[in-house]
Amino acid sequence: MFGESPSTTSPTSPQSDLMKRHAAGHDSPDEGKRKRPPPYPKNGRVSQACAACAKSKLKCDEEKPCKRCKEKGFVCDWPDGGNDTSPSPAQASHSDYEPNYSLDEALAQPPLTSPTHDDETDMPDAIDPAEFNSPDVSINNYLPATGINSIPDDTISMTYDASTISPIMDHDSGIFSIDGTFFPNFIPDSLIPTLARNDMHTSTNLPHDYIHDVFDHNVQFGFDLTDVDFGLIDFFNTRGIADASTDRSEDSGIALGAEAYRRSSLSNWTPAHEDTAFANQGDLSVPKSIDSPEANMRSERQILSERLSSGSRDLIFGMVLQTSTKANLTRIMKSFPSTELLDSLIQDYFDFQSCNIDSWIHGPTFQPNDQTPDILAAVAAAGAIRSPIPTIRKLGYALMEVARLQLSSKYENDNSTTRDLRASQTFALTLEIGIWSGNGRRTEIAESFQNPLITMMRRSLRFRRSAYSNILPSMEDSSESLERKWRTWTEQESFKRLAHHLFLHDAQSAMMLNVTPILSYAELELPFPAVRALWDAKSADAWRDIYLRTGAGPSRLPSLVDTLHDMSELSAFRGYIDLHLSTLVLLHGLSALINEYHRLKFISKGNSKHWNALVINSRQQELSQILSHFRMLYHEFAEIPSPQILLIYEMISMFLYMSLEELQLFAGKEDKKEARRVYQSALEWINSLDSRRALWHAGQVLRAAKTMPSGSLTGFFAVGVYYASLAFWSYSVVYKAKNAKKPAGSPPEGHYGGRWPTVFLDGSDSTDVQKFISLGCGCPALQGPQDPVLVSDPSQTMALARGVLRAEASHDALPPLVQSLCQLMGDLGNAARSTAVG
Repeated sequence: MFGESPSTTSPTSPQSDLMKRHAAGHDSPDEGKRKRPPPYPKNGRVSQACAACAKSKLKCDEEKPCKRCKEKGFVCDWPDGGNDTSPSPAQASHSDYEPNYSLDEALAQPPLTSPTHDDETDMPDAIDPAEFNSPDVSINNYLPATGINSIPDDTISMTYDASTISPIMDHDSGIFSIDGTFFPNFIPDSLIPTLARNDMHTSTNLPHDYIHDVFDHNVQFGFDLTDVDFGLIDFFNTRGIADASTDRSEDSGIALGAEAYRRSSLSNWTPAHEDTAFANQGDLSVPKSIDSPEANMRSERQILSERLSSGSRDLIFGMVLQTSTKANLTRIMKSFPSTELLDSLIQDYFDFQSCNIDSWIHGPTFQPNDQTPDILAAVAAAGAIRSPIPTIRKLGYALMEVARLQLSSKYENDNSTTRDLRASQTFALTLEIGIWSGNGRRTEIAESFQNPLITMMRRSLRFRRSAYSNILPSMEDSSESLERKWRTWTEQESFKRLAHHLFLHDAQSAMMLNVTPILSYAELELPFPAVRALWDAKSADAWRDIYLRTGAGPSRLPSLVDTLHDMSELSAFRGYIDLHLSTLVLLHGLSALINEYHRLKFISKGNSKHWNALVINSRQQELSQILSHFRMLYHEFAEIPSPQILLIYEMISMFLYMSLEELQLFAGKEDKKEARRVYQSALEWINSLDSRRALWHAGQVLRAAKTMPSGSLTGFFAVGVYYASLAFWSYSVVYKAKNAKKPAGSPPEGHYGGRWPTVFLDGSDSTDVQKFISLGCGCPALQGPQDPVLVSDPSQTMALARGVLRAEASHDALPPLVQSLCQLMGDLGNAARSTAVG
């Protein structure tokens, strides 16, 4: 298929023949080029190509001046010879295949346009990548002959400006395009990053047009190498060797977290045969050393009106036996938790509910011995997973699986259960335990089963105002009538709080998983929950007295939809609604709007035909103003701002100014290929005002986290701390990679110079902070235990964020999700410290 070199007359091996020609090319650089026969004839040739088309090896036409020269403004010059259809060997060699021109002509030649699909010819068969691993085989064995004169190495010193180079793959043709230069698909992938790298400090020794011509599609490739081909061999081999370490370090720099993310619980879960609902049933047995009267972990505080009876414990035990496999029955029967242990876990959960903003199961009317075993198991599980003892936490996850399996048969046996309050609360508890478990299997199951519960609530109109009525107590009510009103009100209020809890749960899990929420903010037309004092009333009489003391109140309380329309509704009804819970719901409504903004921004990237970038930017400014307005209102009507609300506010504000999806991909959420893909977006981000705004809010997330009550920095709050640390990590890693490509001795870009003031991002707002955000003037840092921790040091910032999450607790005492986040943050910090980026 390919022509044989005329100089090879004796039967020799391809390797020795290649070496002889390579040596000959270097021994006699001043001799004329070696003659070679023309390649096999091609159909459709013109009688004679003009000089410009011959140099570029592009198609010419019969009419002179030719069409290309007229379009490009070239002088259409061709040797005299008329329309002779049999050109001389020299003419055939030069005009049809091998233009012979000097270096000056090559440098003066205008850049060529990228070849189109119409001009492409069939490419050679793909080469097995395994061949390139052989020490006797070089990539240059597969490079096409060009017929261009040899160019001395010491005559060219052209250097690429690679700041705009980015590889593009034409999947139809199998061609990589790097800054207008096309590379055939038989060049291995390991060479392409070397050519496309942004840190081309060394001389390429070849002009742009020369490389373009070498890989022109219209060249009929032949492997009969000439002197210039050996120069090309030297070029590629030298560049490959010189940049090998840089290529590895850059890959490490832009994908340091790929392996760290893979080891964390946030990575994608791959099911195995042993992953079943019964895999952890052995955890339903508790050692005597823990389940004994002497165990200190038992809670002596009684929150509920009564203790769990042994009969209720037996009902839970019977439900466990029904769902257990035979292999685990004996062990479970010997060491199933005692009545006292289960009761203490149930009491612990309601103790947690009493100080939580999102309280949605009414404790004063929850009588354990009147409840079904599935709700008792779910509540005990919710209390167990907050224990600092790993064995108790495992018991909680095992009880959650039992309650989840029981619910399935319960709904199928009686469809009216879909409207039952306790069944819906049990369902919601299993979702909450699963989504924040830090286990891939449980998280995926919880994510999958959110929709059924939301659908059941939606079909029963629990998200609509019409499902709720005003229940008014009075002094004339008899004891029986007042008790009946109170219990009716508590059930209605429980549904109301459950609806808002599902909205919060859906929004938070969507932010953790970076998906679109299932429940829309526009659906929540039901009124906000009533003031917290009414919810916490211990009896019907206390409930009536609080209601009459606070006043009858308006007949129509505002909803989420109302406050999104006008946030001042919160302040106007502050005495009649649960202010902190309503504020939290409003914040998550704003997070849904920010999620929509990022989705719209994603599809409008580049030169979109349908979306206007000005509209997208205007939407961001509008959301920024809304968040600022919210902060002012909240500080006005909240006497003591809640650290939980402040943390979530700063977290949501941070999301407005950064793409959570791209930052996670850059940190290694999927693989190094995806990390490299978003690297350019990360570069653009750190050069923008948005990055400094995001850093400020990330610092404020850490500031709010430090003020959280002990033991409450779990679940979504812990995820918020991780995302804040990820913003610092990504910013510093990209910054270091960018400045590592600058010439030696040049000052770093940005604001890490010693002449700038230190700006504490986790401190109070100040003039220096505003200068840093607006102008980039300042050295961003966090407040460390002794000295400031510079944001430019990713390992130190990760260590600081880990310290906030751990809060002096031992590793085993932390919930599994927090353990996983701490491990991931530690791995990212260690990778950034041990790897030289650039």
